[in-house]
Order: sequence, then structure tokens, then C-alpha cells
Amino acid sequence: MGHVKTQPAHLRRAFLAILLASCLSGCAAVAAVSAIPGALYNVIGDQFSSEEVSFPHNMRATLAATQSSLREMRLDIDILEIQAAGGYGIAFTNKKLNGEITLREQTENLSTILIKVKTITREASIEHAIIVLIEATLKKQSPMAHFQTQSYHALRAKPSDTSKQLGWYRPGAMLDAEASKTNGWLKVELPSGDTGFVKGSIVAEQGSTDITRHSNSTK
Repeated sequence: MGHVKTQPAHLRRAFLAILLASCLSGCAAVAAVSAIPGALYNVIGDQFSSEEVSFPHNMRATLAATQSSLREMRLDIDILEIQAAGGYGIAFTNKKLNGEITLREQTENLSTILIKVKTITREASIEHAIIVLIEATLKKQSPMAHFQTQSYHALRAKPSDTSKQLGWYRPGAMLDAEASKTNGWLKVELPSGDTGFVKGSIVAEQGSTDITRHSNSTK
């Protein structure tokens, strides 16, 4: 069984409170919600908050700047998911935080970034710092800059080398993953919430929590 992340206990309580309130009506629902501690309201709100900004640049340039900026901050794109209408979903993480970025193409020369970073709660200051760095990178990077795929391998729709490619993943990244029914393949959660497959294995790093590493994958 792979390394599957679970929500912290206080987050589980938050969602339980939402579910409870949604199952009640009228005064009962008001009473149930009023019983939720104030701090819990902040936790609930954080789960649905993120920072959004648009740049007067095409998708290729914005994606390249995003990759470069994360690397400058000692982070990296762990998963790049191809999404509808020319957009991308990005997942990045380390031992302290988890982050997701959605890139949307508004016009040929207008791209929008929606970013969310969290530890126990939302980290708005980190979101802002990443956006500031992306903006600065866009101003100075080469007009020919593009996403660097050399260290990435293919994400597949099914556990097969010939299956549709859904995007790319970085070998050695920490991912939400578990063994699939097909030997040698792992099932991973994508930024969109959908499922993809990667070729590899799950190992534990000495002195830390289990992490997912992949090897012998097809690019």
C-alpha cells in the first residue's frame, strides 16, 4: 500500500461540521453551526480560498516562469496535468507544505494563475511570494522559455505505456499514491482530483515519512 495522505483531525472535524449543518434545516442548522468554534470557521474558510492573478503573457511563457520560480524557492513541479481548454494543473510539495496551481488560458496573450498553498491552514503569504516571483521572472526570461520536461516522465490514463498521456510527473516526488492492480504501476491523484497512473515503486526514506519514488518509467 502506498503513501496516502490523510486530512489532519481538525480538518476532518471541520468537514464533519459542514456535513452536519447541511443535513439539518431551519433553527436546527443555525444551532449546529453556531456551536462550531470560531477558529474552526477559519479552517473551513481556508479550504476554499486561494489567490488568483492574470498575466499578459501566453501559456507557454507563464508555465515556464512558474517552473523556474518554484525551483528558485527550492520547490519544484511534482505533477503537471494537462487540463481542458489548454490549461494545466500543477502540484508541488515538500515535507512542510502542499501547493496546487491552476493555469488557465484566457486569450492567446493572457494567462490566469490560481494558487493555493497550505500547511495546516492556508499560507497566503507563500502564495503571494510565488506570484511576485513569477511576475518578476516573466519580465526577464527568454521569449523562447518553455517547460523543461527532461527530468519528467509520463502520466498515463491507464496502467500502460501506450495509454493516453495525461501530463508529466517528477521521479522522486512525494505524491498521493497507492499500488494499482497492474504490477509495476502506481495510481496517483492528480490536481484536478482525477486519477492517473505512473510506472514505479514506493519506498521509504530513512529518517522521514514514506515517500513515493518512481523508476524505469517511460518519458
